[in-house]
Amino acid sequence: MAGQVLKPMLTNFAKNHLLLLVFTLPLISQCSVTESQMIEAPKSQPPAVKKEAPSPIHSAANTLEQARDNEGSSRQQALILAADKALQQGQWRQARSILSQTQELSVSQQDEKNILLAKIAKIREQPEQVLAYLSKIEDKSTLNEYWRIQNYELAATAYQQTNNPLAAVQQRINLHQLLTDGTMRKRNARQLWLNLGRTSSISLRENSNKTSANALLQGWLQLALIARQNQHSSLEVIQQLKQWQHQFPLHPANEIFPENLDTLATQLISSPQQIALLLPLSGPLQGPGKAIKEGFLAARKNSAQGADLSIKTYDTNNAEVVHLYQQAVQEGAHYIIGPLTKAQVAAVAAIEHPVPTLLLNEGGGQLPAHTYTLSLSPRDEALQIANQAHNRGYKRALIIAPDSSWGDEIVTSFTKQWQKKGAQVTEVLHYKEHDDLNKKIKNFLHVDLSLAREKKLKEVLGSSLVTVSNRRQDFDMLFLIAYPTKARQIMPLLRYYYVQKMPIYATASAYGGFANAIKDKDLEGLTFCDLPWVFGHQAGIKNWPEQFNSYNRLFALGQQSFTFMTRLNHLILFPIDEAEPGDGALYLRASHRVARVLEWGQFRQGLAHSLGEAVI
Repeated sequence: MAGQVLKPMLTNFAKNHLLLLVFTLPLISQCSVTESQMIEAPKSQPPAVKKEAPSPIHSAANTLEQARDNEGSSRQQALILAADKALQQGQWRQARSILSQTQELSVSQQDEKNILLAKIAKIREQPEQVLAYLSKIEDKSTLNEYWRIQNYELAATAYQQTNNPLAAVQQRINLHQLLTDGTMRKRNARQLWLNLGRTSSISLRENSNKTSANALLQGWLQLALIARQNQHSSLEVIQQLKQWQHQFPLHPANEIFPENLDTLATQLISSPQQIALLLPLSGPLQGPGKAIKEGFLAARKNSAQGADLSIKTYDTNNAEVVHLYQQAVQEGAHYIIGPLTKAQVAAVAAIEHPVPTLLLNEGGGQLPAHTYTLSLSPRDEALQIANQAHNRGYKRALIIAPDSSWGDEIVTSFTKQWQKKGAQVTEVLHYKEHDDLNKKIKNFLHVDLSLAREKKLKEVLGSSLVTVSNRRQDFDMLFLIAYPTKARQIMPLLRYYYVQKMPIYATASAYGGFANAIKDKDLEGLTFCDLPWVFGHQAGIKNWPEQFNSYNRLFALGQQSFTFMTRLNHLILFPIDEAEPGDGALYLRASHRVARVLEWGQFRQGLAHSLGEAVI
């Protein structure tokens, strides 16, 4: 009898505990964290599969599994492939761990391993270590095309970061011969030309005389000397370019010129004698207007051409801007710079421009003849951040942005470029001025869900259960759009809610433009791109509203406006131009938009440091 009663009791007990186990297992798996995860942020999961699922060989996990099933050389090659795939997915720690398992490699396998270790060093911003790994490669000519491209790209960037521009030039020349994509070749040519521009004339001459046997290098060096020695006589430059083309008819640098240099000569513009500045010099925007004017006048003072220039200013706050533009032309302006606001730029862009005109904001639609735009566009920065993050292997992004038209524009630019690269935006958090950021970010990172699961577990298993809260795992990088005040609030919250070693990128707007180690200590590790001039010229604190991007950048915009107008022919003739190394180079796009060469920076111990890597 007792046995008959006990049997159903045990059955019910087992059923109840089975139900309890089924109920609690998902909760435990979502709440529990290992001891190592309590110390550093949990690692992200592999990127989501695209619409077309990759074959097993394209998966780091499957390639690693393949390594376990093989022995000898096949196992070592599979490990190297798995590490490469992990790097492509942004998992450099996993890649380093996989590489540590390799042993008894062949010469070619050891070379491939060194390239991957150099790539990890690049991600960790260690250019000297990059060069150290690459120097161990015994014979680069034996590498296949895939590894050679990576080798030259890594070496070129590292030499540039360690201030060895001529060595970077040689690596870019080697790389150029392997590239087949037109866009990549143009980008490489600009990078190459930037490094030539940062090489002294003495070094260019000396190396040109030494490299007669190296036609590729000699061709680039002589071309750079032509650009350097004849900056004020464009017609003479045209003649020397023709002679250069006759001497180097098959040189790849010919790609940067139109087919007919005589046609190009008709596009050149005579040197200006009078320049008109159309800027807000009174009213609510007088601060930005005066900062641009100061930068322009400072550049004029330091230029050999400045003494012969006449400058006239027109206050766009006191009169209708189209009338001011026409007045400037009637009063003899050879070049016009301005206006500044989007509305005024649109008004001026809609009329004919009898003289070269540089608009200082983005204009919609096609620009009239002789018209160019140069602006502090965070949308360009967003494109560069998307490219950089993708090159680092990241695939899934979270975005934190202000709930405003400014934030929406940047989000849209980033998202389009990010998706174009085959990556995905997991989610966007929009914040308002007076939002409770602590609550919003906790919810955005799903820490609130982790806490809810923890509470439910304790209700089921008892309050003595020890759990560690977690965050969402569906992203491998974060893009922050904020002005300094908000960025200083958001970054500590991200760290508090377990986003610790995750890469965080931002536009230049997150940096106030002047050194403030006490306030900016909370921005530690934040990566952004900015004008090179900003890193080298730390101005004192100015009382400018944050939305004007600081005095430094506006001052630099004024300087670059002067550079553009006095060196417009140089920009038409050559792929890139930089008046003084470190002040920021410019180049022309087909749309007549003047593009700025930015530089990557990162906050370390409260200060913004240049990483020495150009953004083109």
